[in-house]
Amino acid sequence: MIQNKNIAGIVLSGGKSSRMGTEKGLVKWNGKPLIEYSIHCLQEICDQIVISSNKDCYNEYGLQVIEDEIKDCGPIGGIYSVMKAISADYYVVISCDVPKVPSQLFVDLLENIADADMIYAVDESGKKQPLVAIYKSSCLDIIGEELRNGKYKMMKLLQLFCSKGFLISKGLNYYSADMLSNVNSPGELNQL
Repeated sequence: MIQNKNIAGIVLSGGKSSRMGTEKGLVKWNGKPLIEYSIHCLQEICDQIVISSNKDCYNEYGLQVIEDEIKDCGPIGGIYSVMKAISADYYVVISCDVPKVPSQLFVDLLENIADADMIYAVDESGKKQPLVAIYKSSCLDIIGEELRNGKYKMMKLLQLFCSKGFLISKGLNYYSADMLSNVNSPGELNQL
């Protein structure tokens, strides 16, 4: 683990939840709202956890809720707004709809970020996951520049930073094939 560094956790829950039909982070899976899995995942590794959302329905969790400074630009806006509001060396990012991500994955990401600006999970099919990732504070300026230029694509950011992927493979002692599965609709929730 990285010593003497301030690590902030960002739980992204600012989406419109249109496919879910209701506030996604509050939808229950195995008896708990989805967002609670993401919060729990970050608790052991982060000095503070912040929820990125434009709604006040998450105030009950006793965590700071930060609204998007620039509206309607997707997750990049949430990450940017939290990075501007909260000072940290590293920002651990997780979306509210991936309840099976284990804390150990972020421990491994932290241990492998040293020579990069950001590190992200990569599933076995090669799909990059910039919302299960860690960003260094040095990323803020580039993210801000993208937003000011009206560029909101998360995948584009991976090309702008010195970034690297961390492959989820069977060799990990916490491996599960559906570890990075995310939930966007009631049907996907039932398949989880």
